[in-house]
Amino acid sequence: MQDRMKVSSLQMSLLVGSLLIASNMNTMPTAITMAAQQDAWYAYLFPIPYGIGMAYLMWRLARYSPEKNMYEIMQQACGKWIGGLMNGILIAYLSVDLISQLRIYSDFFNSSILLRTPLIYILLMTMLLLAYYAGGSMEHLFRTNVVFITLFLSFYMFMPLFLLNEIDLNKLKPSLSSGIFQPVKGGVLALGSFTDLIIFGAFLHHVRKPRDIYMAMKMGVIYSAFMLTIWLFCVVSVVSPILSSRLIYIGWILVQQIHITDFLDRIDLFLISLYVPVLLIKFAALYIAILTGVASFTKQKKFDFINLPLGIVFTILAAITFDNTDEVSLFYAFGIFPISVVVQVLFLAALFIGMAARKKKSMPADMGITGYSIGVWLTVAGAIVTVLAGSTVGNMHGYYGTICASLFVILVVLCVYLSIRDYGTGVRRNG
Repeated sequence: MQDRMKVSSLQMSLLVGSLLIASNMNTMPTAITMAAQQDAWYAYLFPIPYGIGMAYLMWRLARYSPEKNMYEIMQQACGKWIGGLMNGILIAYLSVDLISQLRIYSDFFNSSILLRTPLIYILLMTMLLLAYYAGGSMEHLFRTNVVFITLFLSFYMFMPLFLLNEIDLNKLKPSLSSGIFQPVKGGVLALGSFTDLIIFGAFLHHVRKPRDIYMAMKMGVIYSAFMLTIWLFCVVSVVSPILSSRLIYIGWILVQQIHITDFLDRIDLFLISLYVPVLLIKFAALYIAILTGVASFTKQKKFDFINLPLGIVFTILAAITFDNTDEVSLFYAFGIFPISVVVQVLFLAALFIGMAARKKKSMPADMGITGYSIGVWLTVAGAIVTVLAGSTVGNMHGYYGTICASLFVILVVLCVYLSIRDYGTGVRRNG
């Protein structure tokens, strides 16, 4: 059932982490290292401007029409027929996205953990859990997420320490020596994995103040990019760029490399118990966003009637749409990005053109610019310049690339720090 409960900006920010981090840790590093080789760990710098831009657009939508979600705003701005068509296109895209991710998840469990469990059973049990969350209040999802994503981040942030005896920095060299195209190719693939941010439009009616959605998404995007940068650093420096570009479930293989002592060499079983709940929360959020879009076509604004039937349809489609693991992994890594770009540009362009044509008076601007927010943009720009400079001179002398890599690390860490301070300042200002 669609409820109108309000959530805090911190809960929304933590949901951003669940949406972006876990689902991009297992198979995406394979595609990114295939494209960028030893420079793969720079890739998640490039989605940060896109994520902050998406946060700004959500802020504009929340100001334009408070208490409404993105689907309702679309119909209000573009009318019943055009708005309904645009909503249908977005729902179809999100459905394809969810089906592909469910198939990757079920294939991973079927081939790595639950070896004797049929694929359809894994899909069915997963979908029943998603239907359970969709049938309750959003409060269940947000509160569950706070617990699991906090534990998840606390442990996975220390992955470089867990893998300290396995890390070989020579595998990162020669850094930035192959020109700018390698980091850019990796960045494009990483950008494709951040396009799920559009589903936050389905939760706009849960936001207390428009600025909350901006602050939450901005900080969530930056710390998610930071976590995934740490993850790719570990993948490249432990497994090597060549091997990691040929293994599908490279994230699971990386966790299995943790050997702290002879008695703590099965840390992977504990970490997977934190990884799975966060991944399922991401699927639940995506599924609820789809159901919210379907509910926008009804007068009741509820989706109880379609919850279980649609879940069964998704289960069947996830089982039959793709022939094997390679096919679905390639589709998610390389195929979903162009679809995302076309759909999101079409949807958002129609939405903002309709809003401009309506000339509806929006809420007063409450954005506010602080020194910390300016610092965030400066550190992001500085990191991008560092990568560009390193790509230009990295092939001349090896230590040029090493210096630029060190500056990149400093700027990224500083960006995370400034984003946290900016978030804290915004929370105090909003009271």
